[in-house]
Amino acid sequence: MNQSVINATSRIARPLAFGCTLLPPFFLAGLIFTYSVDLPQWDQWGYVSFFEEFSRGALTFGHLFALANEYRQFFPNLFFVALGWLTRWDVRYEMWALFLVACLISFNVYRLARLTTERMTLRTLLLFFLANALIFSPGQYENWLQGQQLIYYVPIACITTCILVAHSRLPPIVRFFVCACLSTISTFSSANGGLCWIVVLPVLLTASRARIPGRKWFVVAWVLGFLSNAVLYLHGYDNLWWSSGLLTALANPLQAALYFLGFLGAPLGLEKGKLAVLFGIFLVLLFATGCVLLKTFRSDSTFVRRTTPWLMIGAYSILTAGMTTIGRLRLGVGQSMNVRYIGYSVYLVVSLIFLVPLMTDKVINETGFSGSRTLARVAAGTAVLLLLWQPVIFAKGIQGMQGMRLKLLQAKASVLLIDLVPDPELASTLYPDLSSLTAEANTLDELGFMRPRLVRSKRVQDFQSDTVGADYGSLDHGEISGKNYLVSGFASLPYRREAADAVILAYENPNGDCIVFALTHPKLEAKNTGREGRNLQGWEQRVSGDQLPFRPAKLTAWAFDANTAKAFRLSGSYVIQ
Repeated sequence: MNQSVINATSRIARPLAFGCTLLPPFFLAGLIFTYSVDLPQWDQWGYVSFFEEFSRGALTFGHLFALANEYRQFFPNLFFVALGWLTRWDVRYEMWALFLVACLISFNVYRLARLTTERMTLRTLLLFFLANALIFSPGQYENWLQGQQLIYYVPIACITTCILVAHSRLPPIVRFFVCACLSTISTFSSANGGLCWIVVLPVLLTASRARIPGRKWFVVAWVLGFLSNAVLYLHGYDNLWWSSGLLTALANPLQAALYFLGFLGAPLGLEKGKLAVLFGIFLVLLFATGCVLLKTFRSDSTFVRRTTPWLMIGAYSILTAGMTTIGRLRLGVGQSMNVRYIGYSVYLVVSLIFLVPLMTDKVINETGFSGSRTLARVAAGTAVLLLLWQPVIFAKGIQGMQGMRLKLLQAKASVLLIDLVPDPELASTLYPDLSSLTAEANTLDELGFMRPRLVRSKRVQDFQSDTVGADYGSLDHGEISGKNYLVSGFASLPYRREAADAVILAYENPNGDCIVFALTHPKLEAKNTGREGRNLQGWEQRVSGDQLPFRPAKLTAWAFDANTAKAFRLSGSYVIQ
């Protein structure tokens, strides 16, 4: 094949390969659009007080800077309040903001890949595709569907931006100042944000080809900046987060090691503890090899300049794993499998994707290693295995997103009906304090931030849908169960081709009004009824006679849609004598 044909093929192949690297973010964007639910979750309910204060013109710097769960998240607080007020707190906008931050991280990784390789070859594009598959992995589904998890991504966004600034042609004092500002933003955004000061400094000192004038004073100023951030961050702490956790880790070294390794291996571990630990061991060994090679070839400034950024990105994940092990070990080793933490740990894998080829090339080219061909094959084989593993991770993540959407829609239905029939399950699925959740939901409703509005009337006809003629399911069974009554059936929303988000039970009074008195949710296990190919989901509810004001009482059941706050009558009824 002549050289002109090779060049033409290369000109076509590179754009196609680059286009393929963008598939993971586009795919994830589609998943977020499909599975996102407009409902605050867990700590997000704490922002209701911010909106309430802001509406009265009483929100202050102190409110945004105050400790929350032993963290200071000033910059995310500022962003969430501003974005929430503009969008009337549609939390899906926070999810898209998180996605854009992930895009910034991906762009920084791409630019860094170009800086640390001689040219953008097809191999480099394959490595970037693998990095994107991990950065935008659906395996982090709890983060993608919970906008407040933006705080998990701010530190690595700041770190990768700092690394690019360090490699820019800006004057040294400007580079140090910009990186110090980004490190401050990182510190007051996430619990591990202060690590930005630690991992960026080595890059600042090695990025320049020429020696930095006044290098010693830059280092002194950097350390002073870090210390001032730490003092301000820890001001007002009654109990340092690591005080008891460190003792727990020292007293249980095996559990601490398993937690640490499981945390690092979680991006590849499919939420399985043993598998994650094995991956964690492999990743830590690769990272340690990179550190040894950096020390061995420290006289090669080009190699140092290329490998240090990736090592520091990996060090960020490893140091975060250590902090989390100390702070969370008392919750159990299994807690390291929390998929939210993948937003921290995945960057060790991303760093090694680019670091391993640099290490392999260096060993082959500089040491005359006799097994160079075997080493190259092992590195290539590892990359291929990692590529083949991604569909398994994606499938697991998509399944998690589907399940999370279902639970959130059911929780939203319970929130919309919280003034009529408080649902105790919300304490385990949405917020631990049901009374506080009720107050916060009503505050949001008064501000006009609930979409749709809370249901205020116990008379089902007041929020019944006008749609008629569709099959929404049935109340098809009732029996005496001890001192109670057990009613059951199926419930569906045919226009969504999904199960109902909730099933409302009502008794019919002499006027024909149906009065809400109980709430339940369809079970997660789908049962195919053969009706128009839809999967209806079974529901059941125990009813106490004390819940009914008179006898006999005719019970009716209604399917409820959390997206519209509308109820749909199910066929059938049950009379309690």
